[in-house]
Amino acid sequence: MKIPVNSLKSIPLGTLLALALALAPSAPAAEASKAGLTISITENGAKAGAESLATNAIQASIDAAAAAGGGSVRVPQGIYRTGTFYLKSHVRLLLEKEAVLQGSLNLADYSGSGSVPALIQIDGQEHVSIEGPGTIDGMNLRKPGGEEGFRGYHTIHVRNSKSITFKDFALKNSGNYAFMCRNMQGATLTRISIRGGHDGLHAQACRDIKVTDCDFRTGDDTFAGCDNHEIEVTRTKINSSCNGFRLGCDNLLVRDCEFWGPGEAAHQSSGRHNMLAAFTHFAPPDRKPQFPSDRWLIDRITLRDVDALYLYDNERGLWQQGQPAKQITFSNIKATGLMKPLRILGDKGQQLEFLLDSADLSYSPQATAPLAIDVSRFGSLKLKNLTLRHPDGGPVIRAVDGKILTLENVQLLPQSDTPYQIERVAKVIQ
Repeated sequence: MKIPVNSLKSIPLGTLLALALALAPSAPAAEASKAGLTISITENGAKAGAESLATNAIQASIDAAAAAGGGSVRVPQGIYRTGTFYLKSHVRLLLEKEAVLQGSLNLADYSGSGSVPALIQIDGQEHVSIEGPGTIDGMNLRKPGGEEGFRGYHTIHVRNSKSITFKDFALKNSGNYAFMCRNMQGATLTRISIRGGHDGLHAQACRDIKVTDCDFRTGDDTFAGCDNHEIEVTRTKINSSCNGFRLGCDNLLVRDCEFWGPGEAAHQSSGRHNMLAAFTHFAPPDRKPQFPSDRWLIDRITLRDVDALYLYDNERGLWQQGQPAKQITFSNIKATGLMKPLRILGDKGQQLEFLLDSADLSYSPQATAPLAIDVSRFGSLKLKNLTLRHPDGGPVIRAVDGKILTLENVQLLPQSDTPYQIERVAKVIQ
């Protein structure tokens, strides 16, 4: 198409710009991908409800988007059965409304990354996302001889990757962990729901994880792992038949979260439903952890029918001896229906600095121990602005083998003539 040069003088500038864009040659594929290639798995042969696996179609769609420099892979409405597939850098997996990725029940359809089989693998990648509002169903995959004799494979495995986004989808019935993450840096989980399975988010040697507005209801620990740095969990619902947090982490923030028991999903090896603790230290010696649990701030949380608020035993506790806990702060805590004391046995070096500030802890009439708080081997133990509602009339707070104990505005209901048992504490401030 040719336009006489003289006529250009009468054409408005905006029209000229639009005309120039329309007449420009088509951009090459690599340039077009920068705007985001979008491809549906059905374009590569996936069929909803089909007996055949959609694995190859999903992987082909991911590979095409990655080859173009990045883009979105759509999973439309329907149920798509799949084995392992591998997400790649700059690719977004979009699970549309009423779309379900359903894990195969054939163990041969899974493969490993770093010798860890999982349904979805993200290994050595960056800027990867999985977004909803669809669902990923692990189908409670079981493996004879697996972990505990029956566990299957993880649902999502992230390894040596960074800038990862998980948003707005549901994950249920994981054969093992919902998210197994190792050396993951810079990840966000937003509005994710987990139902059933085993551990929710298991993070090992990860850094900079933010979990916001999620709803995790798991059969095993909701959050677990050690040697982590900078984890932030806010406005999240936590329900477990094991522990809310069985974690080793430097710089942990948990704020505006709700914990409750019993667990809606059974602990699959024991069959029990009680939630053991909201928080417990995790540093198993066989993993050779490098870092302690330090700089924890647990703020503005509520607990209902959870056995214990916090448990830490550096001598006999399960998987707790590899590194100590150091600076732990709980503030603005409301708990009802507690069954066991907040119990701590710190390391022999008395490195623990524990602060419980502005808390109202109510213990069940069926609570099995007379103590509400039992802390031994500490550098500093501060109990401030604290109300303890405990059915037992004897000593409710026990502090042993410490450097400094601070008791400030502590109220015991009902009142007791002998509220404290204090032994071998160098300095007591009241």
